[in-house]
Amino acid sequence: MLQALSAVPADAGAYGFLNALCQSILDNNSTLKWAWYAFQAPGKPLRPYHELGIQHHPDILENPQDPCYQVLSSNTAMTYSLDNPDCPKWLLPLRKQLSEIILVPFGIEGQKALGVVGSSESGYFEQVGTEFFSAFAYMGDMIMSLQQHARRDPLTGLYNRMELDDRLEQALHTADQHQRLLAVAMLDLDNFKEINEKLGRLAGDQILVEFSQLIQKDLRSHDTLFRMGGDEFVLLIEDLERWADLEVVMERIRMNLDRAFTVNQSELRIQASIGVTVYPLDDGKARDIIHHADLALHQAKRHKTAQFYTLYDPSSIYDPNTPQLIARQQRFQALLAEHVVTLYQPIIHTPSGRTHELEALARLEENGILLETGEFLPWLTAEDRRKLSCAVLEQAARQWRLWQDAGQSVSIAVNFEPQDLLLEEVIQFIESTLLCFQMPAGQLIIEVLEGDEFLDYASAKAQLGRLKELGVRIALDDLGTAYASLLRLKDYPFDAVKLDQAFSRHLERRPRDLHFLASMLEMANGLGVELIVEGIENAEVFSAVTALGIRQVQGYAISRPISAGEISQRFLGRQISMQSSSSSLLVSFARFLVLAKGLRAVLQSMPQSINVQLTCDNLSCPLYPLMDIIPSLREQRAQLQQVIADIVGNHLSSEYSMEIYDHLTANILNAMAAHITAQS
Repeated sequence: MLQALSAVPADAGAYGFLNALCQSILDNNSTLKWAWYAFQAPGKPLRPYHELGIQHHPDILENPQDPCYQVLSSNTAMTYSLDNPDCPKWLLPLRKQLSEIILVPFGIEGQKALGVVGSSESGYFEQVGTEFFSAFAYMGDMIMSLQQHARRDPLTGLYNRMELDDRLEQALHTADQHQRLLAVAMLDLDNFKEINEKLGRLAGDQILVEFSQLIQKDLRSHDTLFRMGGDEFVLLIEDLERWADLEVVMERIRMNLDRAFTVNQSELRIQASIGVTVYPLDDGKARDIIHHADLALHQAKRHKTAQFYTLYDPSSIYDPNTPQLIARQQRFQALLAEHVVTLYQPIIHTPSGRTHELEALARLEENGILLETGEFLPWLTAEDRRKLSCAVLEQAARQWRLWQDAGQSVSIAVNFEPQDLLLEEVIQFIESTLLCFQMPAGQLIIEVLEGDEFLDYASAKAQLGRLKELGVRIALDDLGTAYASLLRLKDYPFDAVKLDQAFSRHLERRPRDLHFLASMLEMANGLGVELIVEGIENAEVFSAVTALGIRQVQGYAISRPISAGEISQRFLGRQISMQSSSSSLLVSFARFLVLAKGLRAVLQSMPQSINVQLTCDNLSCPLYPLMDIIPSLREQRAQLQQVIADIVGNHLSSEYSMEIYDHLTANILNAMAAHITAQS
């Protein structure tokens, strides 16, 4: 199944991968004649999204007695014989071609889905077992979960840039079809960086969430807000019949933003800047339209007027080739020559608490001030950025030699853009740098930023293979932007994947994201790669991800990027202890999640091996200390203990008992998550 997925292009999306799953089921199996999947939508019939083999195209009306809806309701797989006297009408025409079908539920919260496979041989599914089809459901869950996380901003819940690219193309097509105007607005908060630094990141996040809610407050049903990153947002305003319709939307936004933000129990007035472009007056491609809205935004920030927003006007907007912007680019290029400074951020091995690895991070020094990458990278060319990566590698290797000579051993990770590694000169530079400083290749990690296209290049695998031949370790950085890459890791020589911090930064407010981290860890372990979680910002999250079994973490809770001297004093050769309160609900959530998954596997395979009394002991149960905090857990825990005892004692059928077990564990986790969210 993984082999089938590895052949799918990285930008195929969830549907492309689900289609490949269906195809993998029918391939090389003459007994299986039919495969499809469908998504449940309120008030609409089930309709195969992708039908392979027999072409039947049924519309399946909602009916509690229909096997499809029984499976969706119970969330339990079912084998159904077409000889059943109650066989629904939509299946009757297939009796000559099929003997039975298996129906497998999958999906995520808010989006149920169903996979159906048909066999021409009666009793086939009982004979071969359901493991393969359970794997289909697991992969379906994973693909949809990755799709959701890849296209949603975890802080605000808004769609992100990846979703915007698809939506804008469709919106342009719709505008042409219906002869309507389409407005694209780019928004950001004035002086947000200073506010964030002064009040702290949590306060900054609170402002961003409140800002996004105010923008959306009075939007029309077909207008969509996206978060691009940081404090930058894009608003698609569709189906505008006349110019006045745009004015109405913008006036509503102006009125909603004309208020103070409440931060740390005090009020703060923050202004926004907005740049707008309108299609087809701005008759460009999707990428050009976004760029033009961005140019209008920068014009709005430079020249504040009484007008609430600035409209894109090619005759007055600064182009990137204007003298002012060229001067800024030349300023940063000049600093590259002699003012690159490398800082280091520790990556902690959670079982030992020790630092075995550091990430080297670039800064530019200007008049005694260190500039972060966000301040200068956008102004550098691809060649400039490549020079910067090489400079950081050289500084990091030199520092590694100093540490090694002082008896301090540590590996160092250096970032390179994917396209850099396609160049022979870069591979040669890496090799010569290792030789120059006598640095073992195994102590260098090259972090490759994930991208939609890099793994599709025929030469990418070869170049990564060359690095592996040298002995260099390779990590896929910022996993989450092109989620397909995880499913293709087995075909590439990656040693580790770094999960983007967007998936961990808000765990204390979104504990259900621990399900996602657990699934990512399970898949990474299955593929034989290390999972490193970034964005660990407090002791509670550190303890929670450690409880999940994640072995490598990085984030501000451990340390900001610091100088080599500080690394030597604070981390090398030292053990870091970072434990949250023993009563932490988030940590208990993580512990119970791991316990429930592990126990389920044993109950399914070897239930008689379980010591019920020991398993349900108060001292070892993560739920026991919480029963006074969340009263409903007392009864739920007792019910779960009884179900475990019944399964071990063989008092319940395996299928029915696991359904009850799953239902109870889900209710317990939901109760804990609701309490955590309410407290945050």
